[in-house]
Parts: sequence; C-alpha cells; structure tokens
Amino acid sequence: MLIQDSVVGALLWDLIQNGSNPVVCRHGSASITQALTILGYDGVHHGIQAITSPREWVLFSSAADSTFPTLPSYTGAPFPRDKWDSLFGAYEAPDAKVILVERDVDAWFQSMDEAIFKTTWGWRADLVIDHLGPRWGLAGGRTLRKILLGFYGARGVDEMRAVARDRYRRHYAEVRAAVVPGERLLEFKLEDGWGPLCEFLGRDVPRDVPFPVANKRREHLDRVRTRQNRFLKLAAVVGLRRALPWVVGVGAVAAGVYYLTKPAWALEQFEVVLRSVQTHLRSLKLG
Repeated sequence: MLIQDSVVGALLWDLIQNGSNPVVCRHGSASITQALTILGYDGVHHGIQAITSPREWVLFSSAADSTFPTLPSYTGAPFPRDKWDSLFGAYEAPDAKVILVERDVDAWFQSMDEAIFKTTWGWRADLVIDHLGPRWGLAGGRTLRKILLGFYGARGVDEMRAVARDRYRRHYAEVRAAVVPGERLLEFKLEDGWGPLCEFLGRDVPRDVPFPVANKRREHLDRVRTRQNRFLKLAAVVGLRRALPWVVGVGAVAAGVYYLTKPAWALEQFEVVLRSVQTHLRSLKLG
C-alpha cells in the first residue's frame, strides 16, 4: 500500500499509525508521486483520486468515525487492517519505509489554507458539499471535512487555522517517534533531488531525468477549482434537464389557456405545437 497525498496521506497517518499496514506517508504530494512513479512504483495513490471514488470516501468516513473522539459521529469502533487493505491493497509500498517531506511551516500553512481550507469551506464548497452532493449520493466533501476537523481536533475551519501550525509540528513529532530513523524513515527535502531518495529506496538514480518539482500552490488550487467547476456545470445541466419538462409544461398550460380564448384555427395550431414539444421531450429521455 502506498498512500500518497498531502491531505489524505498526512491525515491518515493518525488513523493508521497503530496498525500493521505498510505505508509511505508524507507531504510534497505531486512531486513525490511523480518521483516514485519514475522509480518504478506502480499505482502510486494520490489523494486527489479519491474525489472520483465514492467507495473510498465511505471507508474514509468510517475510519474517521473510529479514530477521532472530537467528532460528533465518533464511534470508537475498530477499523481493522482488512478494511485498509480493501482501500489500498492494490498499491505497492517500499517495505513500510516512510518518506517525510518537511516544509517551512508558514509556507506550508499558506499552501494548506489556499488549496485545502478555502476549497473545502466557502460558498462554492458549501453548494457542492451541503446541497448538490447529498442529492446525488456523493459524500466525499463531507468526509474530507470530517477527516480535517478530526485530525485538527477542531469544530470549524477558523479553529483549524488557529491550531494548524502546532498540529503540523506535532504530526511530524509523532512520525519521528513512531518510525526508526535511517532504517525506515527518510527526512527529505525536494531540493535534495534523486540522491538521498534513491539511496533510501535502493533504486538507481534515473539518468538524464530531472527530479520532478510539481504541485505548486496555484497548480493545486487550479486543479481543485477545475473539478469543483465541472461538478457545478454538471449540476446545472442535470438540473436543467430535469426542470425542462416542467418549464415547458407550465408554458404549454399557459399557452393553452390563452389559445382557448381564440378562434378554432388558433386552437388547432396550438395542439400541433404541443404534440411537437411532447415528441421532442420523449426523444430526450429526460430523467
């Protein structure tokens, strides 16, 4: 299993650190994703993938309920390895080694605030998460909020912002305390390049391949916003398709009332138009 994401990976460390799952858990998401793929690790998991996987979010939600006592939905029920394997069993892991990519805490906070907090809370997120998602059986946004609130022990986004830096430092301390340095833990900076990473993983340094530097704050924000905008556009299209028969129906009734007060020839023309509209609506197969 290879967990690869600045949100899902780092936050799920708190969920799985007491289990026996082989995990690579760290920050620096897209750069490390690309680097591990270049080094030959198949199916590297990036948290952004979960956005389109309702099944993963259901399991994440259950894991959060089992783990974070500050959540109103906390159950304390066990979340055993077989459930984690149902999520990540198909992913490779470099023998349970942990790559810990640490950043300047203030730079990290700015990135986290823009790319995660502001895209998970706010009017656009509220519309998608609180209103459209539940109508279509999509729980990803609510589950992400649950994981974030549980991990930070917070009741809202402003409270998370207030404790984020301290939680970041505590998270790194927890990783260092849980993993033997050198043997299973690599503290890595992206500017270190291939050398330390390849030595740690026992892989050859790729020839003539620069170390990938990706997932700049704006790139990640654009990616999330693009997905949200697609969701909103889809919602608009589906809503229009579902509303169209009612709109046309109301218009037809109004027109019928109007034409019923007119001569017989006008009523005949109205019936022709109405049949044409009905035929067109049936051809659209609107649901």
